[in-house]
Amino acid sequence: MAYIRGLAHGAVVGTVIGLCVAPQEGRRTREQIQSIAIAIRDGAQQVVDTARRVGPTAQTAARQVGEVVGNVRDKVVRRRDEADEGALISVNGSATVR
Repeated sequence: MAYIRGLAHGAVVGTVIGLCVAPQEGRRTREQIQSIAIAIRDGAQQVVDTARRVGPTAQTAARQVGEVVGNVRDKVVRRRDEADEGALISVNGSATVR
C-alpha cells in the first residue's frame, strides 16, 4: 500500500513540476492543473466509494477466517494434549493408547 501511495505522490509531484516548467501560457497550464486536480478528486472519490462497498464484505471474510483459524488452533491443541497424555494419533485420525 505504501508503494502505491508513493507512486501516486511521485506522479502528482512530477506532473505539477513538469507543468510548471513547460514552455506554454500560464492560462493553459492552470487549465491543465485544474483538470488534473479534478481527475485526482474523482479518483479519490471512487476509492472511497469502493472501500465503503467492499469494507463490510472484507470484515465478514476476516471474521470468518479468524473463526476457522481459532477452530483449527483448538483442534491442534486438543490433539497435542492427547499425544502428551500417551495417546498416539494414526494417519487416519484414530487414537490408540500406548
